[in-house]
Amino acid sequence: MPIRGQTLHKAAQTFCKHANRVLNRSVTKGRLIVIDVPPRVQIAFRQAGLPVEVPLQTRFGPMGLYLGQVCDSVVGRDGLHTLRTIEYRYTLTPEGAPEPLLRWEYTKFPPPNAEWCRHHLQGRPVQLSIHRYEVGLNEIHLPTGYVTFEDVLRFCIVDLGVRPLHPDWSTILRRSYERFRAEFVR
Repeated sequence: MPIRGQTLHKAAQTFCKHANRVLNRSVTKGRLIVIDVPPRVQIAFRQAGLPVEVPLQTRFGPMGLYLGQVCDSVVGRDGLHTLRTIEYRYTLTPEGAPEPLLRWEYTKFPPPNAEWCRHHLQGRPVQLSIHRYEVGLNEIHLPTGYVTFEDVLRFCIVDLGVRPLHPDWSTILRRSYERFRAEFVR
């Protein structure tokens, strides 16, 4: 069953309630907030109304985590709104860096002439060596599948060494992902 509500805002709040419970038991006490930007909503960590990163302590030093989604809805015959992700952007930025080190992005409706992958990973100043060439990860759109926020949180804990907020964090992320696959995907 997808995420549904009487309005787009209420459907987005249902998602936020679920995501915040997972976030608050895995890597941060930061809370995602829904902001109406008709005809869509934006979901992100916010401070004074502006999107912000939340701090994480990694084994490589402090980083900022940003989770953001733009959603709309499809209204069913029953009048209920079914939440639909139009875009997402998840980033990790080392403290003091001008740009994110890693950026997972998705665009449901790319511009007409865009030939790049809708689901992709980019990063700066990440350099890739391809034979005798150096290519910046920001210069290409490395294809990925749909990246869930649970995958990003797992990456933060397992690979970046963020100390989890709950001893059963792995089960929490797995169950959240299973719920996403079973209930939220149409």
